[in-house]
Amino acid sequence: MAKRVLYKFIFLLIVALLIIAVYVWKWTADEEQEQQNPESLFDESQQETEQPPALQEDKINEALDAKPDSNAADDTQNDTENKANQQTEDQHETTYQKQFGAQAVTTAKEQAQEGLALYLSQITDWDKWDGVVTASFLEEIKQDIPEVKEANVERRIESIELFASDATQKNNMTFGAFASWHVTSNGRLTNQRTQLFYVTMVQQNDQWLVNNMVTPDDGMEGKKAK
Repeated sequence: MAKRVLYKFIFLLIVALLIIAVYVWKWTADEEQEQQNPESLFDESQQETEQPPALQEDKINEALDAKPDSNAADDTQNDTENKANQQTEDQHETTYQKQFGAQAVTTAKEQAQEGLALYLSQITDWDKWDGVVTASFLEEIKQDIPEVKEANVERRIESIELFASDATQKNNMTFGAFASWHVTSNGRLTNQRTQLFYVTMVQQNDQWLVNNMVTPDDGMEGKKAK
């Protein structure tokens, strides 16, 4: 009988110790959970959700780098066109040099530039045109340029850039010319212009003279090319 009572006591004591151990473990676990900062848990969770993976960021950068640059494409196209035009001009000038000689081409260029400068400046001192243009073309110019100029009106040429063009006839030379000039009245700028002209040169008495001068645009000085 005494042994049975002793066994029961020991059993109850073990059960009590187990219950105490469970309560201690539960209390310790709750305390650790309360000590953890809930805001930091939220921030970490949000960062894991919203932050894009490194691989996705790399793909975005690659897509941006691969986007074509329209300005660069335009510059490339303009460079290509300028090179093509330059090659064409060089070919025309080379053709003239082979046909007439390099010195003749140089002289014809100088005459074309001088004739255009006289025309744009509206020079009515006709002696200055002698040896620059043909007699027939000089008669046309006299009709185009007014003999009586307005007082205090001055025309000044800023630049004339010549380039070889395709000749209209076999024994002629044709030069394109980008001309810029301005008009002042009583010292004040009234008009500023830039225009493309085509100047035809013919050989007469061992001289290269201006025989025609046209412009491809309407509303500008010079005769419009037909």
